Amino acid sequence: MSWYKDWFNSEDYLLVYKHRDSREAEILVKLIQKKLNLLASSYILDMACGAGRHSIAFAQKGYNVTAVDLSERLIHEAEKNAIQENVNVDFVQADIRDLKLNTQFDLIVNLFTSFGYFETDEENSIIIQKAFDLLKPGGYFVLDYLNKNYLEKNLVPLSTFSENGTAITQKRAIKDNRVEKEITIEKNKSVNKFYESVRLYDFSELKDILERSGFRIFQSFGDFNGNIFERNSSPRLVIFAEK
Repeated sequence: MSWYKDWFNSEDYLLVYKHRDSREAEILVKLIQKKLNLLASSYILDMACGAGRHSIAFAQKGYNVTAVDLSERLIHEAEKNAIQENVNVDFVQADIRDLKLNTQFDLIVNLFTSFGYFETDEENSIIIQKAFDLLKPGGYFVLDYLNKNYLEKNLVPLSTFSENGTAITQKRAIKDNRVEKEITIEKNKSVNKFYESVRLYDFSELKDILERSGFRIFQSFGDFNGNIFERNSSPRLVIFAEK
């Protein structure tokens, strides 16, 4: 089940998620900056950077940023965006599971629900272990993930929108402890279908995975504004952990 290879490399991916913009990224980056004691010269790794909105926000604040993503299309988009913003980011196209870097980082981030894509818990846990291994002792890891309990109560089964001759339909369902999405894109008389499938972990399961890898969780928030995580009412789960 490698849905992410096709979908994240599609020209339509950024159209579906265009509301997840640089302004939203800036809010989360400011929260991270506020809560962590990062030196101006800190080295940051953005795991699954997408089109680079968080990487660029960190680079604009003067940090040394490396960003990795599997999608060639998204990496190219990220490089373009960094040039446009006149910042330096070291973009790497790679599968995080096979990632080999010589640098050790002060902070590693995995943002915008870029976790839980794989079929098994063992495969998903590799991402967390990889983050632990690439961090300096005392380094930080920030995981921005969906809140399972909130999602189960607030899942929108169907949504549609149209723009400039493109119609996008998204069907969502929870099945076998995963949130599944079917995305249908109609444009120029052609129809394309894409899929998403993300494993639903609750806070206690993520805590277990993080602690087994060697992390210590020291804070968790329920949104990008820094409100405390509430199991049933928080839209997000943003975990701050330390090596």
